[in-house]
Amino acid sequence: MSSYYGIGLMSGSSLDGLDICYAEYMGDKDSDIWSYRFLNTETIPYDEEWYTKLVECPNYSGADLVKLDRDYGHFIGKTVKDFIARTDIEKLDFVASHGHTVFHQPEHGFTYQIGEGETISSHLTCPVVTNFRDKDVALGGQGAPLVPAGEQYLFTDYSMCLNLGGIANISVGGKAFDVSPCNMLLNHLANRYNKTYTFDSDGKIAESGNIIDDVLQQLNSIHFYEELPPKSLGREWFETNIVPVISKGHSPADLLATSVEHISEQIARAATEYIHGPILTLNPPHANHNVSLNNSSSDSIMRKSILITGGGAKNKFLMKNIADKLQKNDIDIAECDDELIDFKEAMVFGFL
Repeated sequence: MSSYYGIGLMSGSSLDGLDICYAEYMGDKDSDIWSYRFLNTETIPYDEEWYTKLVECPNYSGADLVKLDRDYGHFIGKTVKDFIARTDIEKLDFVASHGHTVFHQPEHGFTYQIGEGETISSHLTCPVVTNFRDKDVALGGQGAPLVPAGEQYLFTDYSMCLNLGGIANISVGGKAFDVSPCNMLLNHLANRYNKTYTFDSDGKIAESGNIIDDVLQQLNSIHFYEELPPKSLGREWFETNIVPVISKGHSPADLLATSVEHISEQIARAATEYIHGPILTLNPPHANHNVSLNNSSSDSIMRKSILITGGGAKNKFLMKNIADKLQKNDIDIAECDDELIDFKEAMVFGFL
């Protein structure tokens, strides 16, 4: 049995901040049976300056983007060095940083995360691991989602893992793929509702709105949902395919309600299909939003469990909609504490 102490770092498309997870990883290299233990976790929120830079950097010039790559590397390195000092960490074998994704276009052969590794390492005295995605893309893969590569070793008790970050992704039976936009979409509309809002707390705004049938139909008809895995999403896809549909004269509250319905439908459809088999139509009916997505008898299918993590797992209205649809298809949501919800991605990058 081997034991490793590492810090995993993650910055997601929701721009909540830099997630830091100090964990112990225990396992056997021969059997490949692994476990983990959280030791210390913290999210460092982005200040207004960093938030603005990370939002606007896809439009930077080449030179400015290279400089930001280094500046963000210094930010990560200094932040982690301070975290190590504040939490009195003595055992540390490595730091693993995902970085922050600026571009993700695997269909064109590239993905790009800032937070340059040598710059990070200039602040630290242990090995630093970065650049997780490029090799997979170079070999023709999607480069995302990557967290399921760790979930298959660390979360074997569940039928499926679902992460509700800026983008929702699932992993089941060795398959993993992005399902739909999630917090990226909901946060965008919350900010449109009120410029001081960065998210819809508990989904209260969405809960106050009404579903717009034609917008829901347009969202569910986007070609991505007909594609078979492997597949992944990025901000560029969101701005090209989603933003035009939600930019037509409807109230943000109604668009939020519609978006929650869209997200929960796509998640339930994908989860049910990949747990129970391909039993769904490509675009489920929308006239009755309480319709069960599964035509099979609940008595004939063993109930399955799904682990849901990521910031969206704290959106009560979204979770209720997802739970209602999954339960009709004999899939139960497993209990999960806040630390796992918030830091699973950072922890898994440490494991990787």
